[in-house]
Amino acid sequence: MSSLLRWLTIISVLFLGLLPGSSPRAEPQVTVSFIDVGQGDAILIRDGAGFDILIDGGRKSAGEGLIDYMLELGVDDLEIMLATHADSDHIGGLIKVLESDALLVESILFNGYPGDTLAWQEFEAAAVVDGLTLIPIQYPQHPTWGGFDVQVLNPPAGLVLPDQNDASIVLHLGYAQVDILLTADIDASIEQLLPGRTSSLQADILKVAHHGSKYSTSAAFLQAVQPGEAIISVGPNAYDHPTPETLLRLLDAGSSIWRTDLLGTITVVSDGYTYQMLPRVTLLPLILQLHTSPGDP
Repeated sequence: MSSLLRWLTIISVLFLGLLPGSSPRAEPQVTVSFIDVGQGDAILIRDGAGFDILIDGGRKSAGEGLIDYMLELGVDDLEIMLATHADSDHIGGLIKVLESDALLVESILFNGYPGDTLAWQEFEAAAVVDGLTLIPIQYPQHPTWGGFDVQVLNPPAGLVLPDQNDASIVLHLGYAQVDILLTADIDASIEQLLPGRTSSLQADILKVAHHGSKYSTSAAFLQAVQPGEAIISVGPNAYDHPTPETLLRLLDAGSSIWRTDLLGTITVVSDGYTYQMLPRVTLLPLILQLHTSPGDP
């Protein structure tokens, strides 16, 4: 990534604290944590009243760290575990959670389209050992999870051997006046279908699809969502994620960019009317590192 683009990304983060939507509250009610699991997704949702949801878990190697993070927060019971799709960088850590004696999982949801990999077989086996049955959740289901109003926007039922990324579960979470859109690993071909599946796709916070792939997060999609904040769950990878094309589209859309590879775990704290973004690391070391990187002008 060019030096200019890196600085634009950092500047957008620095100014986030000045935005009206980010006013801190003394007694937050809900948290949505985008956990740093490297190249993968893991999202912990807590409604503040004891209803905890884990969406994806990164690779299997991230499992122990994921468990430690939840235990640090006092989570010992997950009302819902959700696997957005069968890719190993989304379900691997969930296997470890299921195998852990420190965490109780009450139910498991998935996209309704089983995988055919060893990781998926291990995931199913771990669920069976815990006495759990995998429950499909698909468009147009509209559940309530704790204090969250949830719209399932993807996948539809009846697909025949779909690509797992295309069949990723997409969720629009509403908590009073704050909306969050979680897009797993869909690409632009699925993004263009979503506006027709809801009365409004707008969201304050967008979990950027597929770790910032250039094939996702199209300009048309961003125009429909209009996110103030864009969170990219990403780690070291061979795919150039997040790509410069995607970062530029986000900046052009006016979104502030938050990356787990740069900022660690990122938590959204909200009372339903305002929200605050809390990265787990400070920005100063990052700025100094970028400023002194070899080759920078």
